[in-house]
Amino acid sequence: MFGPMGSADRSDESSLDATLASPSFGANHSFSLPIDSLAPAARSSAPRAGAVLPRSVVTDEGMQLVEHARPRYQTVKRLGEGAFGEVELCVDNDIERRVALKRLKPDMQDPDTISRFTSEIQTVGQLEHPGIVPVHDVGLDERGFFFVMKYVEGDTLEHVIDRLRAKDPNYRSRYSVEARAEMFLQLCRAVQFAHSKGWVHRDIKPANIMVGPFGEVMLMDWGLAKQVGQSDPTAASGGPAPSAYGTMLGHAIGTPAYMSPEQARGEHDKTDARSDVYSLCAVLFELMGLRHYLTPKRNLDELLQAVKTEQPMGALAMHHKLEIPPEYSWIIARGLDKDPAKRFGSVAELAQRVQAALEGRGPVQCPCTGMKRAGGWWSRFIDRQPNLAIAGAVLASASALLGVVTAVRMVLG
Repeated sequence: MFGPMGSADRSDESSLDATLASPSFGANHSFSLPIDSLAPAARSSAPRAGAVLPRSVVTDEGMQLVEHARPRYQTVKRLGEGAFGEVELCVDNDIERRVALKRLKPDMQDPDTISRFTSEIQTVGQLEHPGIVPVHDVGLDERGFFFVMKYVEGDTLEHVIDRLRAKDPNYRSRYSVEARAEMFLQLCRAVQFAHSKGWVHRDIKPANIMVGPFGEVMLMDWGLAKQVGQSDPTAASGGPAPSAYGTMLGHAIGTPAYMSPEQARGEHDKTDARSDVYSLCAVLFELMGLRHYLTPKRNLDELLQAVKTEQPMGALAMHHKLEIPPEYSWIIARGLDKDPAKRFGSVAELAQRVQAALEGRGPVQCPCTGMKRAGGWWSRFIDRQPNLAIAGAVLASASALLGVVTAVRMVLG
């Protein structure tokens, strides 16, 4: 449930911020054998993968290569879990590096879930970009299917926002408004790249965004990604939801708190790049305003209804009530429009507006943006023509001083 600050209660998987997905989307995916008959046989004949590279040992007789029986991926600790999978921090004993290993939960080994798991691996494998976590390896052991990813150190954006909301001085100093805008631009570039390859993410949210120790930003969890123009592998076959958590299973695909109105309506064929634009702007609102863009809701049904119909706070209200800089509040307001046709047509267009805001080149939409535009113009003029800028400043100061002297003389007669 949403709390006083509008943030979701993430204590369990039944939270409003949990990802919704269809439990039965296998109609468009096929296996040569039922998984119940395939998996046990495959697992019984597939021992746990071992490391293959030998160790080099210096002895009196010279360099010796010694085989060392150890698993390829050795678990260090559990990093987290979602509705369908869990992630572990492991050591790759061959390459001697830390990696993240994602596997399906033991009770999520049905054909439909494995099909989506496979789709996620293959999707990420096609998206080689600095802002997208790469896949290193795939495998099958006695616990089931898994894939290995780059381990990204740092915080989720969700954690960053929580610390900013708590007024943590370290996070406040590190993540200024400008730094947050730069982070958001990195996120946009990753999504823009995916869109250029024909993929929409459909589950962009702070919990799926990693921020590294040097400011690098990476978008994770592509399990609900969809190719534009193709049938939806996660589209449901309908039927009642099995639990409160699955209220919209088989209808809405994504995370309720960040999905677009068309996703909330289950209009999968209308979900395109503009749907990701909506989710991105929901994230930007929270990153700048430190609360969710909708007013608190009591339950999932109310939240989904609000996503479809409730108008978010206007640009000027965002500025006055939440102190979101106006050059960004106008961007957010447009990106959160319920009508996809009125949003930014692409993530590239959204990114261009954010870049312009950072550089003080944004459009004039209110007195505040007008003053910032003028300030940005003057700043760029100083950079390009420092001598003229100094001369102009001296001339303006001299004119002002002359005006003051003239006024004093007139008063004194």
